Amino acid sequence: MRQIFVVTLLCLALGSCTASISGPFIFWGNSKVASVQPQLLLDASSQELPLTQLFKEVTAIVVFVRNATGRLEGTKYPQFQNLVKSGPWSYLPQRSLAVEPFGHNVNIEVVNLSGRAEEDDAEILTAYNEALATFGQGEVLGILASREEEAHFLAKRDAAAGEEEANRKKEPEGPEETEDNFIYVAEGNKAVLSLNGPLELRLSNETLSLKEHTKQITFDDQHAKGYGRLSITFMYSGEKCTLRFKFSLIRGSWTLRNVEVEYRDQKSVLLARGDEYSLPNAPVGFSYRCSAENVTFLNTARNETIQSLLLSDFQVQPWLNGRQKFGDVYDCVGFVSAPILAGLLVVTLLLGILGIGISAMLSMHTPNRFESSRSKQSEPEMFVLITYVALKPLALFTLAIELFLIHLLFVLIVLYVYVLWYY
Repeated sequence: MRQIFVVTLLCLALGSCTASISGPFIFWGNSKVASVQPQLLLDASSQELPLTQLFKEVTAIVVFVRNATGRLEGTKYPQFQNLVKSGPWSYLPQRSLAVEPFGHNVNIEVVNLSGRAEEDDAEILTAYNEALATFGQGEVLGILASREEEAHFLAKRDAAAGEEEANRKKEPEGPEETEDNFIYVAEGNKAVLSLNGPLELRLSNETLSLKEHTKQITFDDQHAKGYGRLSITFMYSGEKCTLRFKFSLIRGSWTLRNVEVEYRDQKSVLLARGDEYSLPNAPVGFSYRCSAENVTFLNTARNETIQSLLLSDFQVQPWLNGRQKFGDVYDCVGFVSAPILAGLLVVTLLLGILGIGISAMLSMHTPNRFESSRSKQSEPEMFVLITYVALKPLALFTLAIELFLIHLLFVLIVLYVYVLWYY
């Protein structure tokens, strides 16, 4: 009678356990768990035989029952993740198994998890390691399942959470993050524009000083079509102003030719003022630097609101190709500039004065005989001779040139120092 009672209790316990778990399932711990992996175009009932054989061949089975059916995150269950990945494992997404483990193995342990990730992670590892210590490595089958009676409710709750998340995504986003600097780097370091001051956008009735810009800066690389566009969105008094600088690519060199301006309901294309030699240009892989001159983009249509854009003291390089710094620089300041011209003029004058001095020294002659009482000239004759020599036109002209050059040299030195200090 007592044996019948024990058998009855065991059957009730197994029946309750059978009805208390549902999918999805994770199997691990035995080399044959790969045989129960679901296959396409096959009915779930085809897994009955592999599952039955697996449950009978293993020495022990540990079933972990969760209070949720949602997806496990590896960051919240790091120990369990390492445990599963240390050997063969299988994932079964179905709601129920073709055959339950209860009744096919006498060493079955059911562990109910609390629902808190850290505690569940530690409890799974502890219980499974204890079973391994008892039955041996590779002899314990681990099964992670969910609680049957809560599956429907949890599925509805997860669906509601998904709907709430979707609704949050549909809600209008807040204001975009902005920056207040003058270095504009496109995403992926594809292009860069650096300024020492704000851009000036001139409208028909006002001038906008563009300082604040959004963080999203893009470069549309159309290398195959021969152009690229650097897009920067500025914020001025809460309104967006988008500039798209267009770089043309011809024979391995790029040129900044125009900029498309979009402000309020207006959209205009401003052309860079200059010719092929004065426009910002450089070979691909090189940057362009200009601090001495301004680049002005003008609107050819006079009756539009957007008139011009002023770009001053800047350095730009498209097709940066992910590099963290500018390439070699092509400078708009050529080989001949105001300081260089002043220096060349000063050097020329110094050489002229030196040449006149050397010529005067070479024209000096020493006496070829000593004076005697007969050849000694009287004082009146000496005065006449000195006066006559001093009044020679060539001597006076030479003296005037020397005085003029000395005075001009002083003026040029002062001018040269001023130019160097100014630039």
